[in-house]
Amino acid sequence: MASTGLSSSTPPDVAPAKGAAVVVGIASHDDEATIGTVARHVSEGLYPHRSAGCIVIADGGSTDRTLQRAYEAVAGACAVVTAPYERSAFEPLRSPYHGLPGRAAAIRAVLRTARDRDAKACAFVDARVTSLAPEWLPRLIEPVFDHGYDYVSPYYVRHPHEGAITKSIIYPMFRALYGLRIRQPAAGEFGCSTRLIPHLLDQGFWDGEEAETGIDLWLASAAAAGGFRVCEAVLGCRTHASRAETPDLSTTFAQVVGALFADLEARAETWQRVRGSMAVPAFGLPPAGGMSPPPVDAESMLDAFRLGFRALRDVWAWIVLPRVILELKRLAEAPAEQFRLDDDLWAQIVYDFALAYRARSMPREHLLGALTPLYLGWLAAFVMGTSGWNQKDIDDRVEQLCVAFETKKPYLISGWRWPERFRA
Repeated sequence: MASTGLSSSTPPDVAPAKGAAVVVGIASHDDEATIGTVARHVSEGLYPHRSAGCIVIADGGSTDRTLQRAYEAVAGACAVVTAPYERSAFEPLRSPYHGLPGRAAAIRAVLRTARDRDAKACAFVDARVTSLAPEWLPRLIEPVFDHGYDYVSPYYVRHPHEGAITKSIIYPMFRALYGLRIRQPAAGEFGCSTRLIPHLLDQGFWDGEEAETGIDLWLASAAAAGGFRVCEAVLGCRTHASRAETPDLSTTFAQVVGALFADLEARAETWQRVRGSMAVPAFGLPPAGGMSPPPVDAESMLDAFRLGFRALRDVWAWIVLPRVILELKRLAEAPAEQFRLDDDLWAQIVYDFALAYRARSMPREHLLGALTPLYLGWLAAFVMGTSGWNQKDIDDRVEQLCVAFETKKPYLISGWRWPERFRA
């Protein structure tokens, strides 16, 4: 049940017990520096629905003025309630999470509040998103109200060299698995319908081991695998304030890709029946103007790939086919100007690692760590091969990669159904 969780000086929750047209959740924990702007912009974006709208502050036990700032920013413009959630316990031997600890619990608290208030639509944002604008809210909820969509996935505008884990693995593989071209299926914000909410709450992943790191991807795959209507909302650029502990690339990569591989294992009966893919409608237009390129050192990534080949060649030999090892050896010896990682080869490598993840060929954290240098090799080839390209050319390049993953999908299915015979 939602409660204030505030000091006596904070205004009490004010919201209709039932019939809230829109519930917008804001996940927070000690975010007094950013939540005021986020809450105010959410309130402004809810303007057409303020009379029956409700902001839910899903808070993980903030000890600063986070909740006070949120109430002050909204200033009674719409109803606000607080839904406490439990943050994940600190484990000294566990790598820090790349997102908000307890994020799955925060999303669950918001969805439960939306269900209990008979909301017609629900959206979810993070208190640390510094680029959130009022127009994000209509783009997340109007496809539900006006067009009958059940899940609204955000599409953030990024520089071509940003979001490389998504471009190289998450998007191509998700698309091949579920047949929907959701370009950023593990994104931080989303919108959903009253029809989808109970389906999500009935899923079994909330208390699972992978919920902490995989919740965003699992929401998208639950909607896709469940046959719900899915679309995208173009939200522009996304920037956010970093949390205290920022994991390194290898940890972030393992968490994101591990969530995808776990999803693959959980929904095998569904994705093996899917063939081809279809585009999903996108609402909103990208902002005008270019973006500053992120610092990318392709030569350092190539060095990491070459070092990985020398150190991990025997490990890779347990996972990929011998001819792949020979091709990787050729690449490791190639000069930078000739370094090209073929799309079909990359798709097969990723699928081989997914099969090894399922077979538990080695500890999964070691398996995902062994994939990281190969990813850096792909990224180096992508950066060098697309230098100076415009956005359309980049999109076409990613499309070619996605087609390779779709074309190679029978390889994944065969290895999944007959692993011993297939590997032999």
